Amino acid sequence: MFFKEIKDQNKIINRRSLFILSIKLGLFSLVGWRLFKIQIIDSQKYKTLSKNNQINFEIIYPLRGKIFDRNNVLIAKNIKTYDLYIIPEQTKSVEATLDELNKYIKIEFKKKRKVIELVKKSKKFDRVKILKNIYWDDLEIIEANKNNFPGLHLQNVPLRDYVYNNYFSHIIGYINKPSEQDLSLPYITGMPTLEIGRTGIEKSFNEKLIGKAGKREIEVNAFGREVREISKNDSIKGSDIKMSIDSRVQKYVHGQINNQKAASAVLIKIDTGEIISMVSIPDYDPNLVIKKPNLEYWNSLLNNPLSPLNNRCIQGLYSPGSTFKIIVALAALSKGVINEKDLVNCEGKIEFGDRIYHCWKTKGHQNMNLDSAIKESCDVYFYELAKKIGIDYISQFAKQFGIGEKTGVNLINEKNGINPSIKWKKDNLNENWYAGETLITAIGQGYILTTPLQLAVMTARFASDGLIIKPSIQLQNESINFEQMNIKKEHFNFIKNSMFKVVNEYKGTAFKSKSNIITFSGKTGTSQVKTISLEERESDDFRKKEKEWKNKDHALFIGFAPSKNPKYALSIIVEHGGSGSSTAAPIAKNIFNFLQSLNLIT
Repeated sequence: MFFKEIKDQNKIINRRSLFILSIKLGLFSLVGWRLFKIQIIDSQKYKTLSKNNQINFEIIYPLRGKIFDRNNVLIAKNIKTYDLYIIPEQTKSVEATLDELNKYIKIEFKKKRKVIELVKKSKKFDRVKILKNIYWDDLEIIEANKNNFPGLHLQNVPLRDYVYNNYFSHIIGYINKPSEQDLSLPYITGMPTLEIGRTGIEKSFNEKLIGKAGKREIEVNAFGREVREISKNDSIKGSDIKMSIDSRVQKYVHGQINNQKAASAVLIKIDTGEIISMVSIPDYDPNLVIKKPNLEYWNSLLNNPLSPLNNRCIQGLYSPGSTFKIIVALAALSKGVINEKDLVNCEGKIEFGDRIYHCWKTKGHQNMNLDSAIKESCDVYFYELAKKIGIDYISQFAKQFGIGEKTGVNLINEKNGINPSIKWKKDNLNENWYAGETLITAIGQGYILTTPLQLAVMTARFASDGLIIKPSIQLQNESINFEQMNIKKEHFNFIKNSMFKVVNEYKGTAFKSKSNIITFSGKTGTSQVKTISLEERESDDFRKKEKEWKNKDHALFIGFAPSKNPKYALSIIVEHGGSGSSTAAPIAKNIFNFLQSLNLIT
């Protein structure tokens, strides 16, 4: 009996052991199968997931360098703003989220459709931009109601800010998204959404201002969420740029010509070639172009016939008028075809060939020598000089002073202008040169075309007795040794003395602009834009009649100050301003007076 009970108990234990063993074997089999499936059957799948999803790289965009004036006044900086993105996988309906957002912040229908189209093209867990440059008012609304906007994310981004709005627009330019062509530039590789300079210094110094991108290596899970940061190389901020411009002078010059429909002014520091001021009117506000793009404002700039986006100082082409007479006078002295005392009787016109060439003074200047002809700007005297010199010799001298060639200033879209010669006309127009065209060129009319910057450079080279000064928009930290022209200093001195009389002696064409504060010298110019018939020229009614703005002559002035040991050279052009004497010269006087008030001229 006893042994039977023991035998029965052993049977029970064996059955239990077998049951437990079976469970264990089942569990081990299940685990083994799972491991086999993961490691063998699904291994390629998990390898692919690992490669595609485990490690991500993020580009850290660099902060753009700042731009300062020569006195460390901040002109262009970066301010904090936000862009708004959506991650489609984190919301049930992109369209519903956008509709909800529209209740708080206006989203145009076209913008909404564009976002939805971008979502369709985007990769898994890609961010799609909805709005850029969100300011505090909208930012507060989004933050306060963020639970209503699943999938939306704010990203802190720097925004370019131009401190003085339109005062520096043509010098600084603006930034915007890169074009397809720009994406091939080596310094923006891997940064397809980086905004780059489109015009001005922002464009010319792009590579320095941009800096270098950084990179983050992160581990993410299958849902695209970051698990950990593996490595990080910070971006390198772009270099700051210090301009040659003096913001005080820039604002003052702007104020002097801003009341004109179209005008330009360039001021150069003679010993270094630094551009102290460069103003082109009309201008524009780059902040309105980049911050909250206003299509209506942009179209108004594009459709404005006065082309406010163009920098007239380097893109505007003008006949230099009588300002060019100083080059013709220098050529005549250098060639030895006259001396300072040779007289020409001006009766208001001369006949040459089958044409009559008029002086601006209808009744004539009477007897003129070179000195008085410059002082009173006698056209007839310079017609006679032109006959003796010839166009090619005039062109040769004009070339030395930068006429008809880019100055090389580091700003894009600079124009060449035209320095005419016999060869130039044959090459470009396939026509022969006529002697009468030399006469017209000698008073700065005809084919000759210059930019305001070229005229300022011409004046600086003249004031420095023939140093081949090259303009710079960037501050020069070292003294510059410019090349010297092979022209006699006595010839420069003679003409500069005549330019002194233009401003400071009775009958000088700019005598009414004589300053009691600073002594400066210069030459007026009036550039004709419409041919005047003989009948109109002799009609009192025509002379008294007010002309339409577009038919008025351009008003020009070039000058330097102080008259002895010149430090600054200036060119001013007021489009359709009438007369250089009455319109441009008074502006020059005010500018030179202002320089003296800043102790820039002593």
